[in-house]
Amino acid sequence: MMKRAIFSLGVLSLALAAPAAAQQASRISVEPYVGYGFFGNLPETASKLEADVAYGARAAYQFSPQWALFGNYQRSTPELKTRGVGLGDVTVDHWAAGIEFSYTPRGGAEGMLPILMEAGLGQARYKDFSSGDESDLAVKLGLSSALQLTPNFAIRYGADDYISSFRDNGVVNQVFVRIGAELSF
Repeated sequence: MMKRAIFSLGVLSLALAAPAAAQQASRISVEPYVGYGFFGNLPETASKLEADVAYGARAAYQFSPQWALFGNYQRSTPELKTRGVGLGDVTVDHWAAGIEFSYTPRGGAEGMLPILMEAGLGQARYKDFSSGDESDLAVKLGLSSALQLTPNFAIRYGADDYISSFRDNGVVNQVFVRIGAELSF
């Protein structure tokens, strides 16, 4: 199901961008980044994941001035607490693939920075639970901007929200703020 949704999203994006791609050369960008995640309570349990640092990477293929396809992966190791007692660290992996829309207010006049909006599908995976590993389908929503220092280098910063279901007990909303160095080719 997930493979079919990602494939359909990619085909639709390419079909919509075909006329625009003919007018501008495509670009590929890569971005290693560091972030800080706010995890919160796990539904239907007395457990909580503490806030923690996340490390990740993002790659994108910009096929028109406003549209790009992206892939993202990040890892963090928050502490698991139950009723205030630490139970050790849990490895949390998030990955997603989707589409990005870019808009620069006033065409960049007066120093306006671009607004970058992302939406994608992926997975939230939890390792080292005492009851075994967990993984769930996740939706990634992101809002960011970039300070373009050269034509091929930018500082990119923003916030991402990974929304998933945990053990089919309820919705988990994990928010990350991040900053990274984006290199374009």
